[in-house]
Amino acid sequence: MLSASTLIKKIATFTLALSLPLTAIAHERFILPSHTVLSGEEVQSVSFIASISNAIFHGDKPLGDNGKGIVAPKLAPLFKRLKPIVIGPDGVSREMSWQAFSRFSVADTQLEQSGTYRIALVQPDVPMTTFIKADGKKGRFFGNKGKVPSGATNIVKRTTASRVETYVSFNEPNNAALKATGEGLELGGETHPNDLFVDETIHFQLTFQGKPLQQSTKVKVVKGATRHRNQRDEKIIETDAQGNFSLTLSQAGFYLLSANIDVKGEAGSGIDIHHHSLYATLEVFVQ
Repeated sequence: MLSASTLIKKIATFTLALSLPLTAIAHERFILPSHTVLSGEEVQSVSFIASISNAIFHGDKPLGDNGKGIVAPKLAPLFKRLKPIVIGPDGVSREMSWQAFSRFSVADTQLEQSGTYRIALVQPDVPMTTFIKADGKKGRFFGNKGKVPSGATNIVKRTTASRVETYVSFNEPNNAALKATGEGLELGGETHPNDLFVDETIHFQLTFQGKPLQQSTKVKVVKGATRHRNQRDEKIIETDAQGNFSLTLSQAGFYLLSANIDVKGEAGSGIDIHHHSLYATLEVFVQ
């Protein structure tokens, strides 16, 4: 039988494990477009790279593949689950082809209609178990077939889902592609994501399953090229209880906005936490 002190310690460490965001054990993700705003009478093309990397906008591992690329065995199951889509200015969604290389994945899309395009890599729920091994090291496995080693503690059954996206406008921006799909954590709000300028206040809102996020959470915004400076200079903003938040950025360039929420699993579901994350690439322009 466990002593009272040991039992209290186990409860405390289990509670801590439940409160840890997945960013503590996972890399960040991004899609970086060659352009976010284009104009003209002829059809235009935009190229993209996508990567799993903590060096913002510098590739580390690929994200997404069409079956023709270079895929490490440990990433293959993730790529099979990813849904690569582009939502056009008419609000219609279609598939998008990504090819993996050693450090990033690449894709192209054509802009035929005027308006805003939303490019996304969506990862539906993936089962995942995290734990602390008997030697104190962290452990995890994906899926339901893994085995928790003997003596492990802090065992947490999870699902993880993510949305990685960016936005491109051709001629006049519009909002059809920005409408919430109802799948996971998404970015919306008053400000159009292709209408961002230095020193102007940006008003966004997080939605979850198609409705305003009904809890306060933290949003992180990081300017690109973190590899070339000593400090990441992360900007942390807290949303209100409906997911609304505002920010002002003083430098032009590409930024990665990210947010994470944990939703408690229903009783009897066998899941402790449903983890949802959002990674959105934004470009801020000079006045």
